[in-house]
Amino acid sequence: MAVDFIAERDLQRCLNLLRRQGEVHAPLRDTDGMVRFGPLPTGVLPDLTAVRTLLPPKKYLLHPRETILFYQAGSGYQLPSGDVPRLILFGLHPCDLAGINYLDQVFLGNEPDPLYAARRAALTLIGTSCAPDQFCSCHLRPSPLTASCDLFLQQIGGGFVVSCGSSRGVELLETVTELIQERELTPPADTRSFFGQQLPPPPRSELDPALPDWQNLAEQCLGCGACSICCPTCCCFDVLESGGLDGSSAERWRRWDNCLFKSHAQVAGGASFQKDRTQRFRYRYRHKYRGFGQLKRLPSCVGCGRCRAVCPAGLDLRPLAERLEGCAP
Repeated sequence: MAVDFIAERDLQRCLNLLRRQGEVHAPLRDTDGMVRFGPLPTGVLPDLTAVRTLLPPKKYLLHPRETILFYQAGSGYQLPSGDVPRLILFGLHPCDLAGINYLDQVFLGNEPDPLYAARRAALTLIGTSCAPDQFCSCHLRPSPLTASCDLFLQQIGGGFVVSCGSSRGVELLETVTELIQERELTPPADTRSFFGQQLPPPPRSELDPALPDWQNLAEQCLGCGACSICCPTCCCFDVLESGGLDGSSAERWRRWDNCLFKSHAQVAGGASFQKDRTQRFRYRYRHKYRGFGQLKRLPSCVGCGRCRAVCPAGLDLRPLAERLEGCAP
């Protein structure tokens, strides 16, 4: 079959052409050995060999701490002002693309979040293929979330097979048209095939709160919250407001929160809906594998393996999911 192909030797030129459409961010290996998404300097190639970055691309859409409203006497509450710069995320793996698809459903639903919507509209997604390692589970349980992007570059011997996924992707392809070669080849299957699966939900019983697994996991868990911080779909946040000393102004801001923190489910007076870590672990599992709220029955785990890779206690939810959800090992 005829495909569009960009040679590996032309990748730097491709990136330079893409910069005409916005600032390019990509996975970069730092001096500490960790791979992070960050601004890609001119003349530097992204690290496309890494299976995962330390933090997922959600940090571009939901900042760890951000002001969401300003208050001034006389004018009331106002959204933060300022243009959102156009940004190109290069080198996103299918699991991270599926994670963005989940966030889109949360924050662009019936009442879109204006800050998220503005950033999402300014974001161009360019995906690349990958190979699962021992921490990944995308290949163990197909997901109904879609790994959609504007352009996708499938790594193959000597270069990349390029395919469009949106009208913006078509425009980008025209930007790099001088580098495109037409070749006759059949690209191998990639991990995008694990996403966008419309599978009927299996019969599920309610999660037994007395299941020994919750207690066993809770006893091992350190409660550090690393799993939520690095998860592509964890998006719980806390909202706080601080008043100005002038008595007529205030700032409302939100910050990432974590369902494994004791404070997460606390309300006024010190009461809590999740009093102990056993309950909190069950709550987290429900979110990752069964969904809740308007997205009930939509699993939010995309199988990226970050939670298992960073957990200092080495916790792994996959064996439990295989048993409770019928995931094939």
